[in-house]
Amino acid sequence: MSTFEITPRGGADEVGRSCYHVQADDRDYFVDCGIKQAQTAEFPTFRGIGPGQIDGVFITHAHIDHIGALPVAEKRGLLADDASIVMTRPTNALTGILLHDSLQIHKQEAEELGRPQEFTSDDVERVLDRVTSVGYDRDHYLNVTYEFGDAAHLLGSAWLVLEFDDRRVVFSGDLGGRSAHLGDIDEPPEADELVLESTYGDTMQHRSFSDARTEVYKRAKQAHADGIPVLIPTFAVGRAQEILQLFREREDDLRGAVDGEPSIVYDGMITESMSVYEVFCQDEFMGESITNYRINSNDAEPFTPDCAWTPETMEERERLLDGESAPIIVAPSGMLTGGWSPYYLRDLARHYDQARVLFIGYQAEGTPGRAIQDTPGDVADVTITALPAAEDYDSETDEFGFQEQEIRVPTAWVHEIGGMSGHAAANDLLEFARGANPLGISLVHGPPAAAAHLREYLDDNTEAEAVQTASHLEAIEVGKSDVITPDVERLLERQDRLEEELASLREDIEAVTNRQ
Repeated sequence: MSTFEITPRGGADEVGRSCYHVQADDRDYFVDCGIKQAQTAEFPTFRGIGPGQIDGVFITHAHIDHIGALPVAEKRGLLADDASIVMTRPTNALTGILLHDSLQIHKQEAEELGRPQEFTSDDVERVLDRVTSVGYDRDHYLNVTYEFGDAAHLLGSAWLVLEFDDRRVVFSGDLGGRSAHLGDIDEPPEADELVLESTYGDTMQHRSFSDARTEVYKRAKQAHADGIPVLIPTFAVGRAQEILQLFREREDDLRGAVDGEPSIVYDGMITESMSVYEVFCQDEFMGESITNYRINSNDAEPFTPDCAWTPETMEERERLLDGESAPIIVAPSGMLTGGWSPYYLRDLARHYDQARVLFIGYQAEGTPGRAIQDTPGDVADVTITALPAAEDYDSETDEFGFQEQEIRVPTAWVHEIGGMSGHAAANDLLEFARGANPLGISLVHGPPAAAAHLREYLDDNTEAEAVQTASHLEAIEVGKSDVITPDVERLLERQDRLEEELASLREDIEAVTNRQ
C-alpha cells in the first residue's frame, strides 16, 4: 500500500503551533503552520525536512497559532519553488494582516532576547505571493483531492479533507458553531481518519453563548453607567467583532443607561480586520442573520456601534485613561501578550481606584493573562510589554519602543466570563466525529487533560476502532476502509442548499432595491 501518513510537528498535547506534515507517497504537505503564543513564541519542529521538500500547504483558518510559522518555513527554504498555500478567500484577506502584525511582535522579541530574527517582511511577502484562495470547494492539488467545509470558528475557517489512494482524512481545524455572525458547522464526509481538535475536550457543554453575551454586556453597561472604565482584552480577529456587534445590537439600551454619549473605543489591529469583515458580510462565509441585517438595514458597518471610535494619535490614547474618563475599551491581545490591551491595562492600574477587566477567552500558560488568573492574593504583579506612557519617554535616548514593564493589577477588577469561546465543547466534537464516522481518531490542539477526557468520551460514544491522543513527531497511518466511494449524494445536497441560499439572497436584494 502507498504511504499516506500524518506527523504532528506541533499541536500535539498543546494548544498552539498547529502543524501537521502529510506524506502522500512522494509528495509532502503541511496542514497549518502556526506558532505557540507564550512569553517567547514557539515554532513547529521542522527537523528532518529538507530544502524544497514541502509541495504545498493547506490552511484551515487565519489565527496565528495556525499560520504564524509560514514565514519561518519560507525563510528556511522548506517550501518547493512552486508550492502553493491553499486557503479560503477570507483567510487570505486576514492572513496578510495577522502575519505583518506577528512580524512586529517577533522583531520585538528577537531584540529583547538578543537573537536574530527567524523571518523578515520579505518572507511574509513571499508567503502571501504563494496563496491560492478558494471557497468552500472541492478540487485537486498535485496528487491529492482536497475539500474545505465551514468550521464556523472564524470568518473563512474551514475543516479540511484530503484524499489519496482511496483513503480519506478529515482535519477538523478549530471547530466553532458559537457566533452571532457565522453559520453552522458543515457536516464532514465519512473518513478513514479524523484529526480532531480537543481544546475544550473536558467541557461537556459550554454555557449558552447568548447568556455569555448578555453577561458581557451587563457588566460593561453597569460599569459604564457608574463611571468605571472597562477593558475587554480580545483577539483582534473574530472575537473583537463579536463584542462590537453585541454593543451595536444593544446601543439604544446603552444610551439609556449612561449620562451622556456612550464611549466605546476599539484599537489596534481590530481596525484593519474590521474592513475584511465588512467586505465579506454578504458572502457565503457569513451567517444568515448578519447577511439579512446588512441587506435590510443598508448598514455598511454591521459590526460597529455608532458610538464606537478609534484613537488615531498617542495623545488621544493618553487622554482616554487619565483618571477621569471611563470608556469601554476593546483591544487586542486577548491574553495581554502584545497589542494595545497591555498599554491600557497599565494606565488603568496607574490612574484608577476602580476598573473592570473582562477576560472572555482562554489564557494560555506563560501569558500575563494567565498570571493574573492564577494570582491568589488581592494584587497581581505581572510583567507586560507595552509602549511607555508619555511621562516615561526618554527624549535623550529616544526610547519609545515597546518595553517590559512591571504593573500591579487588583484581582478584584478582573472577571472571567465563560461561554464566549469560539471552540466547540465535547458534545459538539462528538457530533462532528460521528459525522465523519472514522476508523481512527487522533486528538490534537488541546491541553493533555482535555484531550485525555475527550479520548475516553469518544471511545465510549463512537464506532471508531482506535481513539488516541496524537504524539509529537509520531506518524499517524491513514488506514483504509470502504468510505471513499464517490460522495455524490452529499455533494448534491450541499449544492441544493447553496442554491436555495443564493435564491433567498437574490430575493432580499430585489426587495431592498424595490424599496429604494
